[in-house]
Amino acid sequence: MNKPLDIAIVNAHVYTLNDMDEEAEAVGISGKTISVVGHTEEVTKLSGENTRLIDAKRKVVLPGFIDSHCHLAFYGLSLSQPDLRGATSKDEVLDLVRRAAREKEKGHWIIVDYLRGWQESKWKGDKTYIRKEELNQVAPENPTALSRIDGHLCSVNSKALEILNIPVGTLGYEVEAGEPTGILREPALHKLDDMPDLEPGVEELVCSLRPAIKKAHELGVTSVHEMKLQYKNREIRAYRELQDSGELQVRVSLSFEVKHLDEMINLGLSPRFGDEKLRLGAVKIFLDGSKAARTAALIEPYHDAPSERGTLLWKGEELENRIIRAHQNDIQLAIHSVGDRATELVLNCFEKANQQKRKNLRHRIEHLAVASRSQIERVKNLDLMASMQPSFLQIWGLPGGDDEARLGTEKYQQANPYAWVIEQGIKLAFGSDVLPFSPLFGIHCAANAAFSSQKLSPKDAFRAYTRGGAYATFEEELKGSIEEGKLADLIIMSQNPFFEPHKIKDMDVELTIFDGKIVYDKLKTSSDIEGSPVLSAGLFRL
Repeated sequence: MNKPLDIAIVNAHVYTLNDMDEEAEAVGISGKTISVVGHTEEVTKLSGENTRLIDAKRKVVLPGFIDSHCHLAFYGLSLSQPDLRGATSKDEVLDLVRRAAREKEKGHWIIVDYLRGWQESKWKGDKTYIRKEELNQVAPENPTALSRIDGHLCSVNSKALEILNIPVGTLGYEVEAGEPTGILREPALHKLDDMPDLEPGVEELVCSLRPAIKKAHELGVTSVHEMKLQYKNREIRAYRELQDSGELQVRVSLSFEVKHLDEMINLGLSPRFGDEKLRLGAVKIFLDGSKAARTAALIEPYHDAPSERGTLLWKGEELENRIIRAHQNDIQLAIHSVGDRATELVLNCFEKANQQKRKNLRHRIEHLAVASRSQIERVKNLDLMASMQPSFLQIWGLPGGDDEARLGTEKYQQANPYAWVIEQGIKLAFGSDVLPFSPLFGIHCAANAAFSSQKLSPKDAFRAYTRGGAYATFEEELKGSIEEGKLADLIIMSQNPFFEPHKIKDMDVELTIFDGKIVYDKLKTSSDIEGSPVLSAGLFRL
C-alpha cells in the first residue's frame, strides 16, 4: 500500500463478525473501503500526515447496521404528525387530536401513521377502539385517520368516510346496525393509500428523507431495505435526487409492490440492478395483517375472539401463480406473512414453484411471527429467508400484552421464534419496521427474550442486523462484516454489548462511518494520538 490511510481506528475492540468470528484492535480505511484489519501498530504505520487517527480507547467497533425491513421515507414524513404513542388513555389521544385540529385549516386532513399510532392495550380505563363519533367531536371539520400502532387497523371520522366512499360490504369495513363505526381493517384500510390528497410530492419526500437519514446515522444504520413504495413510486425519484446531489448517505434497497411484477419481468429487471447505494430489492406481497388487529391469518381461532381467524388477502391459486411467475423469472419475493395459516399457504406455493425448478433466490418471509417447528423446518428445506422484527417483542410480546391476549399463554410464548430459525440454520435478517427505528433496541429484545424459542445470543442478534441484511440483498461480499476490501460502513459503541447484554437498549452508537466518511460523531474525534498508541493482542479468533 503506497498511499496512507484516510482513516485509522486504533486501540479498539473490533468484532469483525466474519466467518471465523475474528476480533482485532484496529481498522484502516482508504477511500470508501476497508483496507486493513489487524494490529494497532500495523495500522498506525500505514497512517500519514493527513490520516484521521481515532483512538477508540478499547471501545467496540462493529459493522454498520442493516435495517432489513424499513420504511425510511414514511418515517421521515411521520416526524411532523401528532405523536399518540405515549398516550395513557383514549381521552388523551382525543385531546391530542383536538389540538391538531385547532392548528389545521378546515377541510385539511389530520393523519397519524402507525409509526406514531395509538395502542389501546396500554391505556388506563376505556380500552375500546376509537370510533368515528369520538373523532367527530374533536375534529368535526377535518377528515381524520388515526392508525393503530401495528398499521393494520385505523380509526376515521365521518368527514374521512365521506371522502373515502368505501362500498358497504367491503372486507374490513366495520358496520354496526347499518352504520359504519369508523374502524377500518384490511383491505378497506388500503383505500387510504389511494387518496391523491394524502400523497406527498417528490420534493416533500426529499425533505422528509433528510432528517430520516440523519437519524439513521445516529442509530448506526448504514443500509436500509425500503419495504414498500407506496406513493406511486415517487420515493425512487426522491432517492435519486438525493443520490445526484451527494446527499444519499445510506444504502437503499427498494422493494416494489407485486402489481409491478409483470413490468419488471418485461423490462428484464431483477434484484441486484443498481449500484452500491441504490438498487432494486425484492417484490413485496401482502398476504395477511397483524395479530393485534386480529387480521393475521391463523390456523386456530384467536384466543380472545373465538369466531375470528384473521384474513388472507390472496386466494391460494392467485398467490401460487404470482409466486411461480416470479420464481421462474428469477425475481426475489418478500411476502408479508404473520400468521401460521398465511405461512402454510406460502410454503405450499413455494413447494410447487421448486417442483418446477429448484432455485435459491433468497425469497423472504417477512415477520414469520406465528409458526410451528414443522413450518420452520420447511422454511429451511425450501431455502427461504426469515426477515423478522425483534422490537415487536417489547411492543406486543410482553406478559399481559397483545400477543398473549390474542394467542393465549402457551402459543404466545412461541411467537416470534428467532431461536428456532437460527437452530435450523435459516438465514435471518433483522429489521425495525421503524417500530422503533433502533437496531440496538431490537437486538436487546432478542438477546433478552423471555422464552427459549425466541432468545438469541448477542452475537447472533448482531449478525442478523448486519450480515443477514447483506445476504438478503446479495451483497454479502460488499458489507455486513469488517473485512479487507469491503465497504467502510462502521460504528463505534459506547459500551461492550457482549459483556453486558442486559444493558444493550441503553447503549449508544457514538460514531458512524458510511462509505469511508464520518457521518455521525458523538465522540467529537480528532487526530489526537501522539506517538504509538497502546498495543494489545491483535487479530485472533475466540
